[in-house]
Amino acid sequence: MIMTTKLPVKTFKLRPYKKVGLILSIIINLVLAFFFFRLGMGLEKVAGRFLCFIIVLASLAVTAFFVVGYIYLRKENFIGFFISSEGFNDISTGHRYGIVEWEDVVKIRIIDDLDHPGKKYISLKIKNPQEYIAREQIMHKRRSLELKLHYYGSPICFSNRGLDCSFEELEETIRLYYNNYLERKEERENRDSKIDC
Repeated sequence: MIMTTKLPVKTFKLRPYKKVGLILSIIINLVLAFFFFRLGMGLEKVAGRFLCFIIVLASLAVTAFFVVGYIYLRKENFIGFFISSEGFNDISTGHRYGIVEWEDVVKIRIIDDLDHPGKKYISLKIKNPQEYIAREQIMHKRRSLELKLHYYGSPICFSNRGLDCSFEELEETIRLYYNNYLERKEERENRDSKIDC
């Protein structure tokens, strides 16, 4: 009997505008910091200088956030989506729920995006949605996952918007890898049941 083999790891890169957007955000925030620094140095009132100082600090903090994001994405070679026979990891949405394992997936659905008519999401119904929501460390992003669970029935919703591929290609890949997992799981169960007999 021929066993189904695991599929190789496949990746999708981020769209070029994501990289350009990060670089532009860094430049704009540095320009803002420089502008308010110069403005503050020219003011005589302490209150005005203090306000400019706060804006400079905020701009530098935001710049640091974008620089860290750029370094992280560059280290990952600007890959926004990894998929394997075990599961996938989508970092194009900015959520950090980690690897979604195929064994947790119950159903794949294609749903319309409520905020953007004509756009679609791939929504994966999973056994343990609260576990994935709890993995997100940032509070407002965790709330976003909770809202997705409420509106779409799953916190695991994603599209090709940030990825350099078509929606159809992403959907086809998800279905291919999930079906590969299901076939291998069924073969394992059949083999185990024959051993038990």
